[in-house]
Amino acid sequence: MRRISMDGASMGARGLWLSLAWLSASTALGCGRREALPASQDPGAERPAQPAQLAPPAQPEEPAAPLQESRVERDGLSIAFALRPLDRGQQGGGTGLGAGPAAAVAGSDVVAEFTITDASTGAPVRGLTPLGWMSRRAGADGAAAASFSGRAPAASLASGAPAASLASGAIDAAPDEAACRGKIKSFMAGLLSVRPEVDMNAYLLWTLNQDNSLSAINPQVALARTQLRSVVSLAGRGVSFVLHPDRESLYVTLRGGQGLAVVDTRRGLVRTNVPVGQDPSRVVVAPDGRTVWVGNDGDGTVSVIDARSTDVLKTLPVGPGHHEIAFTGGGRAAWITSQQGESVAVVDGETLEPLAEIAVGEGVVAIAASDEAGVVHAANAARGEVVILDVARRAVAGRVALKPGLGALQFDPGGRFSFALNPSANEVAVLDGATGAVAHTLTGLAAPDAVTFTGAFAYIRNRGAARVSLVDRSALGGPAAPPLVDIAVGQGPPLAAAARTGPAALATPIAPLPEGNGALVASPADRALYVYVEGMMAPIGTLPSYGREPRSILVEDRSLKEVRPGVYATTVRLGEGGLYDVELLLDRPRTGVCLEATVAPARCAPGDGEADASGCGGDPVKDIAIAPLFEPDLRLAAGEPATLRFRATAGEGGPPLDAEDIEVMVVRFPAGYRFRGAPRAEGDGTFSVAFTPPAPGQYRFLAAVPGRGAPVGALPFVPLRVSARGAGAQGGGAR
Repeated sequence: MRRISMDGASMGARGLWLSLAWLSASTALGCGRREALPASQDPGAERPAQPAQLAPPAQPEEPAAPLQESRVERDGLSIAFALRPLDRGQQGGGTGLGAGPAAAVAGSDVVAEFTITDASTGAPVRGLTPLGWMSRRAGADGAAAASFSGRAPAASLASGAPAASLASGAIDAAPDEAACRGKIKSFMAGLLSVRPEVDMNAYLLWTLNQDNSLSAINPQVALARTQLRSVVSLAGRGVSFVLHPDRESLYVTLRGGQGLAVVDTRRGLVRTNVPVGQDPSRVVVAPDGRTVWVGNDGDGTVSVIDARSTDVLKTLPVGPGHHEIAFTGGGRAAWITSQQGESVAVVDGETLEPLAEIAVGEGVVAIAASDEAGVVHAANAARGEVVILDVARRAVAGRVALKPGLGALQFDPGGRFSFALNPSANEVAVLDGATGAVAHTLTGLAAPDAVTFTGAFAYIRNRGAARVSLVDRSALGGPAAPPLVDIAVGQGPPLAAAARTGPAALATPIAPLPEGNGALVASPADRALYVYVEGMMAPIGTLPSYGREPRSILVEDRSLKEVRPGVYATTVRLGEGGLYDVELLLDRPRTGVCLEATVAPARCAPGDGEADASGCGGDPVKDIAIAPLFEPDLRLAAGEPATLRFRATAGEGGPPLDAEDIEVMVVRFPAGYRFRGAPRAEGDGTFSVAFTPPAPGQYRFLAAVPGRGAPVGALPFVPLRVSARGAGAQGGGAR
């Protein structure tokens, strides 16, 4: 199977999408004056009555005072850009800059916000899909990104930028219209040699691992920075997790009586642990985002939690055994199964009062709902049947006899077909939601246990094989069963990881790409993530999981979203201090503009915070030492495995390093092959990593400790030389 490193955006699906989008946008960027878009009108909708148990929806708050602001008019549009503090409490003296007004500080997390209005009327322009970047303007020292204008650096700063916040030396002039177009074109091409410091079109991958941790991975960073954004330590091993629609909170059920962890996705830390019932397992968020529902398998209850306050609103007795939850009517009713009970409970989603108990028989393991078809399907594993429930009558409408051993059950996004997976029979039954009949039976699978959908395909994971099977959704309406397209993913089947560390409970191992044209597949056996784009015969890239086994995966889309009429915003982490160009590409009309922002250098008071904390300066790697235990200019043989040993130590007062702290990369210089590996601890601060160079050439060995402020590229590299096989390699402590 072909593997391509994902160290740059050009290797990912989003890089492909940006490149294609550029082809249609490049001819129109910044050309001519165009009529501005009219502001769209939202029809007023009557709000549902507020139940007594729920807190009222949050009232819109005025945005915090901007840290930086810039404005430009183009093609009949007025476009303003502002950096705002993540929280109101961050304004004032909390920035670490001492007295005076708040500032956008290097390394800090802020809200990047574009306000787009009609230049004549001031009406908000809605429904856009903007792309945005920030690039540090080049200075005389050459530390910033290279200038795209081709002109000599200007002696003065651009339009009023505060000199105190800029690096010493002359700064290039602001890019003109042609240079602005060139910068946008370069960023959309996804070139590793031309990367913005801040990408507002990014997404994060969250993995629920086999240990007590979550990993947040950024697949679009450059070689000099680790892709591992953060690791969140949990109070217990995670069972299942779900992301809130606002993308600010992630909910994880924990084993060992640790309840529900609420994770702040912006800061990568646990905000609180909510006590719920015994053995919480499945967690879901109601469609309106106001409540979180947790099935407690140990005591036969479901806990309903207010998403804003994290208070437990009500504990519902629903029956013994494992619980699954589905919603109908946009969340107006919750349908809850109990594997060891006889009934499906129906609960009012607003008042949290019971509506019905529908007898279906013991053994229901999965449930799925379709508002389009007006039905709920419940899979009974022991009986091997799917029970069809009529939503309007809240009654059993029929039973479909299949084979015993049913597992996961899910409707496709259109709500017409449900997929009933049977890992015991190695097949999937596709049921027509309208008629209840079996439309197709898909065979030749290897213990299918999970299904995910994109606009074009259904993705079925094979737990017993290292492959994912694709089903063309457009062919489901035909008389013949659509053929399976098998994509090899990884080296080992998911069952191999289960044999090593135990089965993964409630795993969701496949997540659609934000563009909808592919998927990310977690491979716990390989301890890696694979990126597949539709139309390819193999994954286009591999992402490391940094020594952990990713059991479940979800995508947090951090691209610009319309948060208020005409206001498009996202949370970003700023780069180094200095003057930045802010590049924006609009889709309607095709317009590219450049604005400005200033980022102040990070400074911390003595003893204030940690060296690797967001927005804190200092030397974050002064206490980390990596010493190779092999000869300089070591010569290896292509195609022959070698073991590279090294010693890694932390400074006085810091905890000792272990294998999970350390990341190793071997790069063929100047460009090409990249190897990432998790080292093995050998005791007394000594570690080793196995590496097989693929071809002769010059390589560089890089070690990093990202959790201690030493990302890849921060520590000195060690050169390696690889000769052709049989040319004679030197040992030097490498084997």
